[in-house]
Amino acid sequence: MTKTIIRYLTQFEHMQDLLDAKASFELANPGVEVVIEQAADNFESLRVFKSAECPDIMDSGGWYLFNQKGLFADLTPFVEQEPGLADDLQPGIMRVARKDGTLPGLPLDIALPLMVINTEMFDRAGLRYPTDDWTWEEMIELASKLTIRGENGIATQFGLGIGQDIEDLEPFIMRGGKGYLSPDGSTTRGYADSAESIAAMQRIIDAFRIHEVTRKPGEPSEAGDLHEGFAITFGYAWYVGNLIRHGLDEKFRIVGLPQMPNGVKANMIYMGAAGITTKCPHPELAWQFLKHAVLERPERFRHANTLPLTKSLARDGGMAEHPIWSKYIAELDYVQASGFYRNEKWNSSRQLINEEISRMILDGADVGQTMRSWTRYT
Repeated sequence: MTKTIIRYLTQFEHMQDLLDAKASFELANPGVEVVIEQAADNFESLRVFKSAECPDIMDSGGWYLFNQKGLFADLTPFVEQEPGLADDLQPGIMRVARKDGTLPGLPLDIALPLMVINTEMFDRAGLRYPTDDWTWEEMIELASKLTIRGENGIATQFGLGIGQDIEDLEPFIMRGGKGYLSPDGSTTRGYADSAESIAAMQRIIDAFRIHEVTRKPGEPSEAGDLHEGFAITFGYAWYVGNLIRHGLDEKFRIVGLPQMPNGVKANMIYMGAAGITTKCPHPELAWQFLKHAVLERPERFRHANTLPLTKSLARDGGMAEHPIWSKYIAELDYVQASGFYRNEKWNSSRQLINEEISRMILDGADVGQTMRSWTRYT
């Protein structure tokens, strides 16, 4: 019997989950063969899409491909034909995935950040654990008490662990009230250069330069890895998943991001997606496999490091009631589309912007002047 072929082009290096989905789908559909092929990056995926051997389904660990017009079919009609699915999808995730009004792919590899508290370090210092209503100033005060330096000035313990990447800092800029870009992603004017965003960035830079509670770029350290030597860590879902996997979760607890003065609740979200290409000759069958791979296997989330797309997966995978994962699930209510989803020029300027962040931290470059210059990146 001739089998119908579904070609799936993936960018993910670790493909066991996809291979498991292939095996169970082919078992239930003996007339179908799912052929999985590997792409190195977005450039290769675009090249294959334009070839005579265009895949039926493509995925990407970021959102770049899904901003490209003409590559993917709108999955909204498929979602609407599935009883109860539209209501089951996490609304925060879908708010970002549907930012342009269509659904080019089913989100996967989903993660957002919260603050991870090392309870042993707090206990040794005799400090109370923070709660979800804590403020930025309270976080810095705690981080100052929890930063330990030797006689040589080198830290053996940092109070705060946070990156120097424009994306890592974005939730705090969002919570400052403006964010980097306009809601439609067309401009940074009035956003990255606003008084609110500059004030939020100044607080972040002061944590490095004035309070010295977190590690500067290139700073010598004897604190060890994040889970070993940082009392308060800006931690994505994949970081927490590794703590749980290694049996370290009892040493940590999760609290929300600290509040900025104007009280805005916002967060960013990372995710890729998998979508059906516009050249797919049998989109209904491709949808059946995509639905199976992404939506129908709750066992994937019993030892996870990313978040599920639906409420039922969170429930059936044991995450909705988990003391740590439930905090990440609840935070999905506050996520927004980040700058790298909204504007490709901004996304491609990331390295240049990060270099300017380093100059603010290390050289004392003026925060307001630097951020006002970011209007050139959109």
